[in-house]
Amino acid sequence: MKTLLLLILPLSISLSAFGQVKRSSPKGNGTLKNAPVTNHRPAVRTPKPSSHSSSISSPNRTRPSNNSSVSSSSNHSSSSSSHYYSTSSNSNRSNNNNTNNQNNSTSTNENGQYQVLEGYNNIALPTSGEFVRTLRLNLVKTIVEQIDSHATDSTDIVILIDASGSMGNNIKTMMKESDAILASIPAGSRVGAASFRISSSNQWFVLSDLSEDHWNAIDFIGKKRGYHSSESHYDAIVQTVHSSSWKNNNRMIITITDEYIAPVENQNSAADAIGAAASENVELHTILIAF
Repeated sequence: MKTLLLLILPLSISLSAFGQVKRSSPKGNGTLKNAPVTNHRPAVRTPKPSSHSSSISSPNRTRPSNNSSVSSSSNHSSSSSSHYYSTSSNSNRSNNNNTNNQNNSTSTNENGQYQVLEGYNNIALPTSGEFVRTLRLNLVKTIVEQIDSHATDSTDIVILIDASGSMGNNIKTMMKESDAILASIPAGSRVGAASFRISSSNQWFVLSDLSEDHWNAIDFIGKKRGYHSSESHYDAIVQTVHSSSWKNNNRMIITITDEYIAPVENQNSAADAIGAAASENVELHTILIAF
């Protein structure tokens, strides 16, 4: 009897193993040899996130570190911005003899009025400001560089924009990267904004006063408006100085325009603009968008 059991047991084990190896294929045709038995579900391929995916990081709203500003300055020589005279760097005067000739260039504007480029340096130098020329594609980068170079903690900054006919696309460029402008504002600072056209027109000057809520200025810059003919730069600077509620000791106006100054279209002169700025200790900066 024991002998019989010993013979039957190996035979049953062999038949069981043979049944595991020889199984029907999924289609029922033929056999699938050595097919593993598994209860796992097949892996699901995750689609790539779209460009609107929430996994895309939001803009950095912190002030750039000192290292980033150094990097920005080192890359500035390869950009399309051109720094003219600056009281913050006296070496610019001796190194920019070629640019000096450009500063003295003249032309006529859309109204046929005589206009000059050197007017920007004439008001920047006495007020410790700076005059910069840049391309539209580098506009926001240039604004950030000006703020990073000249503003310190607790600075009052007014962004004064030319609202003449050719500035619409320049403003759109600013608004596309407005977060970068906000991120460059030093701690404790207030920001305001103003727009101007030729001072002989109705409602030629509009101001959004200095505020700790920096978005107020950005919203003002981006608001829908009509862009018309010419502009009065000296008058706008005088009006901005007298209309702004200055509070912090460090103060600056950054004028953004794509036109030279036409003296005949201003009721005030360069000396009036400088005098107004000096009365409130305001630096006058200008960014001219090349065309």
